[in-house]
Amino acid sequence: MRGAGPLPVSQLIADYCVKQGAGTAFVVAGGASLHLIHAFASHEDGRVFPVHHEQSAAMAADGYARATRKVGVTIATSGPGATNLITGIAGAYYDSVPMLCLTGQVSTSRMVGKTGVRQIGFQETPIVEMAQGITKFAVTVQRAEEIRFILERAFFETRTGRPGPVLIDIPDDIQREKVDWDSMERFEI
Repeated sequence: MRGAGPLPVSQLIADYCVKQGAGTAFVVAGGASLHLIHAFASHEDGRVFPVHHEQSAAMAADGYARATRKVGVTIATSGPGATNLITGIAGAYYDSVPMLCLTGQVSTSRMVGKTGVRQIGFQETPIVEMAQGITKFAVTVQRAEEIRFILERAFFETRTGRPGPVLIDIPDDIQREKVDWDSMERFEI
């Protein structure tokens, strides 16, 4: 990965996607996704295409994957940004299109957890639960140190067997946390 030592999770995600040939992202900016978008936009081999609606971002990533035979990437913010991806995710799932959906989420300190309430953080939405039936793999990152395992598994899942979309939901504070790629657990087949 780029540089030595600890780097922000958002930068590690962009670096890994570029390394996998998936450095082009279709995005709609939002508060919980800005670190991810900035990481792709500032990467020398990354490209960001802003669109007007998250549904079109997901469908653009789908079309890009079909045309290039690469993994399509889309980035959306929490809440309605994430839920607006659902139709595009479903299309990619039923048509077996490899796609990585990155969604921002509220900071871990503002997440509902086991409180029994519906929402604490602004626009907190359980996008993983909503997308599980139309993705091959969907997960919320709980700790920064999980990101290597999750990314490696996500790319394995989206490309292996019958291709399809995966979704990684990343809380805002974890996107900014610095970790060392080489010290993290790997996904082993």
